[in-house]
Amino acid sequence: MHRLLVLFHLISFVSAGILDDIGSSLGSLLGNNTASVLGTFLGDHGTVIFQNGLLKNTTACPAMSVIFARGTAEPGNVGILTGPPFFAAIAEYMNGTNQLAIQGVDYPADVPGFLAGGSTQGANTMAKLVNKTLASCPNTQLLLSGYSQGAQVVHLATASLPSNTTSKISSVVLFGDPKNGTAVSGVDASKVMTFCNPGDDICQGGDLITLSHLNYSLDAGSAAMFALGTSGAKLGITSQRLRPAAGGLGG
Repeated sequence: MHRLLVLFHLISFVSAGILDDIGSSLGSLLGNNTASVLGTFLGDHGTVIFQNGLLKNTTACPAMSVIFARGTAEPGNVGILTGPPFFAAIAEYMNGTNQLAIQGVDYPADVPGFLAGGSTQGANTMAKLVNKTLASCPNTQLLLSGYSQGAQVVHLATASLPSNTTSKISSVVLFGDPKNGTAVSGVDASKVMTFCNPGDDICQGGDLITLSHLNYSLDAGSAAMFALGTSGAKLGITSQRLRPAAGGLGG
């Protein structure tokens, strides 16, 4: 059995405990409203997690649009371990979710896709979502993000898009990136942030899943600060609002 297959078992084991801790952990870092904001995205812990804010949006364009690709074997289209805590942190800084649209990438997120360097199906789907979003909402601040194999998907998707499209991407945030150190095609390096924990074998080109690869929820606040820092002025978010709480995020 390939070592990466343990991810199927680890996610089911770890997520049961992690979900109960995420709200309180982020709450101490971001503020009292975080638990309720996180609940908006997590919903029932017993159900798979889907976010289709862009596909369902038929009215006003959101101020910020997030297209997120989950990691291998995660449920739904945004997963559990990284996506929802990240979305909640963004929403907290934006004072709610009314101007924020989250869209997960529907793709298999299986082990063969990871071993192949990322799912081409996922990359094609993400690229189509980018084109659709920019065509329908050209003024939205577009954030691409992915965790683990989802980061591979981001690399493949941006590489498939022309430069006059990738230049419109506001920011890219990657977690546990198997292609760590590889530039995101067509996106200025100042707009890209990669979170890779010490001891994360996936970030080092390996295939061993360790706890270091499973706890990127702890970087949710710092990731949100970066994403909104690149778009804050256009969103009307001041640098004062993006300051971490004392002893909290960003360190």
